[in-house]
Amino acid sequence: MLKTIHVEIDRTGQIHPLEPIPFKLEGRALLTLLESDTNERDITPAEIKGNASRALRLLASPRFQHRPKNNSEEIQRRISAIRDEWNND
Repeated sequence: MLKTIHVEIDRTGQIHPLEPIPFKLEGRALLTLLESDTNERDITPAEIKGNASRALRLLASPRFQHRPKNNSEEIQRRISAIRDEWNND
């Protein structure tokens, strides 16, 4: 079974997992190198604890806090209208 883990490779070639590894590391592996993202270059491995950490940062961000909010009834009406339009074609 294939498993993917998020790691950082330092300048000496050492590999550092960016989140806890829930399985024993042994066997073979394939390595895919990703281009460095300038936004993540300044983040240390201790600051990243997987996707949950990123989601929490997003939820706490001013941009998310001040996002436009819609009325749920209006959204349901729009969905129904689109669905009905699709069914009538």
